[in-house]
Order: sequence, then C-alpha cells, then structure tokens
Amino acid sequence: MEIKRIFKLLFWNKLQQFCYQTSFRLKGIKRGGAIERGLYSYNIRYVSLGNNVKIKKNWRIECYPTFGHQKLNPQLTIGDNVIINFGFTAFVADKIRIGSNCIFAANVTLISENHGINPESNKPYYAQDLTTGPIEIGEGCWLGQNVSVLPNVSIGEKCIIATNAVVSHNIPAYSIAAGIPAKVIKQYDLNENMWKNVKSDK
Repeated sequence: MEIKRIFKLLFWNKLQQFCYQTSFRLKGIKRGGAIERGLYSYNIRYVSLGNNVKIKKNWRIECYPTFGHQKLNPQLTIGDNVIINFGFTAFVADKIRIGSNCIFAANVTLISENHGINPESNKPYYAQDLTTGPIEIGEGCWLGQNVSVLPNVSIGEKCIIATNAVVSHNIPAYSIAAGIPAKVIKQYDLNENMWKNVKSDK
C-alpha cells in the first residue's frame, strides 16, 4: 500500500508539473525551459518567458489586471537563461522585467503593489486602492536568499543583492547591496577590474 501511495503521489506531481509547463508554453516559453510545481498562480496569461527559463518548485505568481474598481497593468517578463530557485513569489500589478542571465536564490519576492495605508479611511487597509510601481532587474543580476524588491525599483545590470535585503530604492549597475533598506556597499571598478568598498553615509 505504501508503494502504491508513493507512485500515486509521484504521478500527480508529474501531472501537475506538466500542466504548469504547458500553461507557460502557451504564453511563450521556448527552448529549454523547465517549470516545476507551483503553490499558486493567478492570471499567468500576463507572464512572458524567454528561452531556457528554469523555475524551481513552490513558486507563487499572482497577476492583477483589476482590483475592485481599479484597472491595473500587470506584466511579468522574464528574459533568457534565468534561473529562479525554490519559493519565488511575484505580486504583479505593474510591469516587472527580469533581465536575461539572472539567478535568484530561494524565497525571492517581487512586489509591484501595495495596499493603501490611510488610517482615517472607512475601508480597512486590505480594501483600500492599490498603489503600484514597476520593477526592473537588469541582466546578469544575482539576488540572494529571502531578498524582497518593492515597487518603483530599478536594479542595474550585474548587481548582487545580499541575503535578506529589502530593496526599496534604485541600485546602480555593478553594485553589491545589502541591508534593510538595501544600501550599496561595494561597486565594481571597470578600470581597475575589482570590487571597491563604498563609504557609508554615516
């Protein structure tokens, strides 16, 4: 009985993985892609994938074309050769673009919307209008474990975002950023071919 249960579980996991991959292929996934089993998806027709995109299991992608009476503009675009590890989450109410050749460690979260925060409103926070903003992640970036990226953020190419960082402001290209909120701690000097420390504002 235990063997039969294991085979049944494997069968359903493979079937679910196939369904997710088929859904994404209908939206443009091309050569070499591999989408493992997700936890939850909503309106993935607003997702566009390039060649050889790999997304590990337990992802959650939610795209919101409307919220109450609001009309929104969700679009998640993932470039070629992107590797996204376990537990990826994207809340898509605006444009999110992930450049080619990026790598995400586990539990990276991209948030292009926030609920309203007016304490005097007669609506609870969850029912207030959303504020939205795009997210741009340049080519060749590496986002570490548990990184969160907030609305209206642009991360330049070849950046490294350290584990547990919360990115709330733009990060220039060829930078290493860390902390909450994330601050640039190193930048790569293309003339001297080396990383250099960035002095703190303090």
